[in-house]
Amino acid sequence: MGKVVKLILAFLMFFALTFCAQAAPVVKITGLEFDNSDNLIIIKSVGKIFPKTMQTPEDNDKSVRTPENVITKCFLDSPDRVFVDITNTVLMGNQRTYTLKNSSLNTVKISQFSTNPHTVRIVFEYNKKFDPKDFAIYANDRQIIIRYSKSLLASEKFKTIYNNMTQGERKADLLEGVTYSSETKEKIINVADTKEPDFKTIKTEEKDTKLKSLFYVDSISTLNNGLMLKGSGIISQKSSFVLENPLRVVYDIENANVAPELRNKSFTIPNSNSLVVNGVVTQREILRIGQNTPTTARLVIQGDNAKDYRLVLSPDLQGLFIAKRTAVLNAKLTETTSQILSYEAKNAGDNLDVVNITFSNPVAITTFEENSKFYLDLQNVNDFNQQAIDKLHQNPDYTGIVAQKTATEKTRITFNLKDSTAINAQVSPDAKEVRIYFKKRVKTEVKPTVAAPKKEEEKENIRPSTIKQMYSVVIDPGHGGSDVGATRENIYEKDITLNVAKLLEEQLKKQGVYTHMTRDKDKTVELSERSDFSNSINPDIFISVHVNSTVREDVIGLETHWYHPQSLDFAKKVHAKMASSKNLSKWETLDRGLFQSKFYVINHTNAPAILVEIGFLSNPNERRELIKEKRQEEIAKSLADGIMEYLKSRK
Repeated sequence: MGKVVKLILAFLMFFALTFCAQAAPVVKITGLEFDNSDNLIIIKSVGKIFPKTMQTPEDNDKSVRTPENVITKCFLDSPDRVFVDITNTVLMGNQRTYTLKNSSLNTVKISQFSTNPHTVRIVFEYNKKFDPKDFAIYANDRQIIIRYSKSLLASEKFKTIYNNMTQGERKADLLEGVTYSSETKEKIINVADTKEPDFKTIKTEEKDTKLKSLFYVDSISTLNNGLMLKGSGIISQKSSFVLENPLRVVYDIENANVAPELRNKSFTIPNSNSLVVNGVVTQREILRIGQNTPTTARLVIQGDNAKDYRLVLSPDLQGLFIAKRTAVLNAKLTETTSQILSYEAKNAGDNLDVVNITFSNPVAITTFEENSKFYLDLQNVNDFNQQAIDKLHQNPDYTGIVAQKTATEKTRITFNLKDSTAINAQVSPDAKEVRIYFKKRVKTEVKPTVAAPKKEEEKENIRPSTIKQMYSVVIDPGHGGSDVGATRENIYEKDITLNVAKLLEEQLKKQGVYTHMTRDKDKTVELSERSDFSNSINPDIFISVHVNSTVREDVIGLETHWYHPQSLDFAKKVHAKMASSKNLSKWETLDRGLFQSKFYVINHTNAPAILVEIGFLSNPNERRELIKEKRQEEIAKSLADGIMEYLKSRK
């Protein structure tokens, strides 16, 4: 009897283990999304991925069996195709076929290839435009990306290389994507026939499978005098901004995805000119790279001389050289030299000027703005065409455009800016044409309507509240949604800023102020959306609420940031209330002062604008206090007091 019981128990244990093994969590694949640059495909999925990329035994004799999501690729012919198998995955819905137009791929088919083990197969049938060596697989714990092309074909669509315009100012036609393909082909690897399932074709609208990602960052290498960032696609770069304490210069690459192995990594930038003062070596600058939002890659240069660094966009628009300005000046970045063929400048109306420059060959470009000047540095141009410049100067509106040689094969074009000017610079995909849009910012003033004098009996019936001055304020709670901001111990900056902003709104409403929130819940709002929202309302003031953070836990204090001169008095009055001696003593914190900072939201809003840092989330004591409702109410009250003092002081 005992033997029977043991056999039954053994059987049940074996069954349980087998069931558990079969019931192990698998990744659910829901479909495919195609990059609108005809370059990348994202495999949409639900569940954490444990990627392990492999070749088939025919491509690589080392065949490894693991419980991970093993990703295998294999090339076949008749017809020419490549398939990708992903183990421990389940396809949700029916098998389907995607048909591509004007692409190096003819069709992409996805199906549940097997159920024991669970394996999803994706088959890519290609044509003569396809180059097998361009086919690559990228995977992290959240997504799998297939790259099937990386060569550019010139088109009429331009990509942004410098932009500090808001959406409302961007009268220029800023295009979202380019189409390109490859014309070379490599010998196909012949592999024994492998069973493929029959497919049920499902018509898929192309617009439903487009991605915003146009660039995939896949490598950063060290050169003698700088770093080289490279990837697949086409780079679309925004203007930089500066952060203090510690000094950092931030560059965002729009519509870009960073390879998982590069995210949140730091790289020391080669610097042979480090200074030694009193035996102390100045900090060597470092580059940090990360995925700031799902569609934005962020580069941060940190160090004492961070402002001295430049980013050079390569002629193929797929690389960035990062180095000190002196290193850039002395470096030869491409073997191909170019000349300027023509300049064309015109006024497009509505305070918008356009300058178009054409070149004989693709150019390597650096752009930056400094001291009311915009600089276009051309790293491989040895002739700036003096005759064309003289012709341009015949129009007195463009005498502020100056061209000069800075080295044997380098040219700088300087644009003297008048007043506050928004800039959008674009380059053609063949890097042989640059367009620069300049838009003068005009402060909109709302003049009060003067009504006809009222009769004496009418005046007696008017309530005082109806003739009281009404103010309008935009409140911007920093971060939100997928952008959590600073974080420590599962405490997110985005939650604190929203709470304080709501309390501030309550305080201002009590005093009869019209309030407008850039977000009133936990959602993602782009920086440009915040400034555009404010400019559409034309408020009296704009205030952005943030919580500070640094790598040092001992740093504490309050900061107020402003950028445009019209915002300085506003900043002074609010900071005086927030960082009053009473608050400093009660909150046991420090007054870190006022800073002129080029934060996006306070740079691109028309109204007087400030950004307040209400404490350091990185400091344990301030973090503990900042999450308390009482502290948040006190901060909101002090901000409201400062705002009202400023509003009432205006003429």
